Amino acid sequence: MSLDPNALRQWTDDHLDELISDFQRLLNAPSVEGPAEPNAPFGAAVRQAMDVTLDLGKKFGFRCRDFDGYAQDMEIGDGEEFVASLAHVDVVPPGNGWDSDPWAAEIRDGYIYARGAEDDKGAAMASIYAVRALKELGTPLKRRVRIVIGGDEESGFCCVEHYLKVVPERPVAGFSPDGAWPFVFAEKGILNLKIEKKIASAHIAKAEGGERHNMVPDRASATVKSAEIPATLPEGVSAVAQGDHAVWTAAGKSAHGSRPSLGVNAVALLLEGLQSLNLPDNDAWLNNALKIARSQDGDALGIEHEDEVTGPLTSNLGVFSYDGQTARMTINIRYPATWSLGELMARCEPTVRAMGFEVVSVDDSPPHYVPQDNPFLQAIGRIYREETGDETPPQTMGGGTYARVLPPLVAIGAGFEGDGAAHEPNERIAIESMRKLTYLYARMLYELANL
Repeated sequence: MSLDPNALRQWTDDHLDELISDFQRLLNAPSVEGPAEPNAPFGAAVRQAMDVTLDLGKKFGFRCRDFDGYAQDMEIGDGEEFVASLAHVDVVPPGNGWDSDPWAAEIRDGYIYARGAEDDKGAAMASIYAVRALKELGTPLKRRVRIVIGGDEESGFCCVEHYLKVVPERPVAGFSPDGAWPFVFAEKGILNLKIEKKIASAHIAKAEGGERHNMVPDRASATVKSAEIPATLPEGVSAVAQGDHAVWTAAGKSAHGSRPSLGVNAVALLLEGLQSLNLPDNDAWLNNALKIARSQDGDALGIEHEDEVTGPLTSNLGVFSYDGQTARMTINIRYPATWSLGELMARCEPTVRAMGFEVVSVDDSPPHYVPQDNPFLQAIGRIYREETGDETPPQTMGGGTYARVLPPLVAIGAGFEGDGAAHEPNERIAIESMRKLTYLYARMLYELANL
C-alpha cells in the first residue's frame, strides 16, 4: 500500500473548511514577542498561538510534547529515524497601513488577510493538516514524521536552540516551509550588528525609529530643541512646533529586512530631514547615521560584497534610538554564503570606528548550504514539478529559516503567486493556496519518510 494522490486530494478538499477555520483561530492570536511569563518565554500572545497548534495536535491523535513554551513537536509513525517539518507561529509586529485589522483574519476575494498569514502560520497549519491526512488515510511510513513548531523565529531562534538542547535526536531529512519553491539550498549569513556612540547633542533631545532589526522601519520621530521648522521638508517628513521645541516625524514603508530595497526606511527620511537644520559640528554623527541608513549594500560600513551563489550583501538599519546621551543603531546584514563573519568584521570594525561609533555586539547566524544533488532534495523538487508543472530552478535567499539550524533540511515555499507581503501591510494567503500547501506537504513528507 502507498499514498494514493487522488485519495489525498479528496481528503484535502473534504477538510478545507475545517482547516480554514482552525487557521483563522491561529491568526487571531497576536503572537508578537512580549514579556516572558511562566511557560511563555516569548509572552502570552505567542503562548496563545502555540496553544492553538498544540490543542490541534492532541485532537488529531498525534504524540505531542511542549518544551516549556519555547517549542513543541507532534509526531506520527514508528521507526528509529524521522523526517521533520519545522515551522513557527511567532510574527513580526503588524506595522501600519493595513486595510483591515491585522489579527482579524478577514477573508476577501478568496484571500485571508492577517499578520503571519504567509510567514509562517499558513505553512504551520498546512503542515499539521498534512500529517493529519497521512494519519487518517492510513499511509505506511518507514520513518516517523514530526512537526516542530517554534515561538521565536522572528526574534532570534532561541526556541529551536532550546529544542535542540533538550531533544538529542536529529531528522534525516525534512524542510522548513518558510522559503521559496521548489526549495532553497543556500541561505545568506545573518548578522545583527549593534553600534553606539556617546554624544550630547546640541540640537536633538531624543529620537527613535524601527521596531525590529529584520524590518525596514516605517515610522521614526525626533524631538528637536528648537521650534524652527524649515519651509521645505523631504516627502514623508513633517514637523510640528510645540512651545520651544518641535516634534519631527517620518513615514516610510515597511519591508522584510532581507529586501530593504522594497521598503522606504523612515529613519533615513527623518535623518535626511534633520540635515536641513544645518546642525553644528557635535551633531555630525547624524550624517554618519544617515549614510548607514541609506546604504542598502553595506558600502557605508565598508562591507559591500557579493558571490555567485547568493548574490550581493544587503544592509538594513532596522532600529535607531537616541536618548540624549547615547546614539544606538542595530543593522541587519545579510551576507553572501561563501563569505565568513571574520572577513566581514575585518572590514567593518575599522570603518565603524572611523565614523566615531563603537561595535557593542555581534549576533551572527552563519550561512546555510546543502548540495543540490542530495537525494531528499531531489525528491522534494520532483514532487513539486510533478504537481505544479513549474520548472523554476532551486533558489537561494537572504532570509533565514529554521533549516539553517539543521543542515540536512532546506526551506521550501509557504505560498504561491498572489500570496505574500510578509513583514509588510496587508499580508495575505489564498484559501486555494492552503489547500495546495496541505497536499504538497503531505506528499513530500510521505516521500521523505519512505525514501
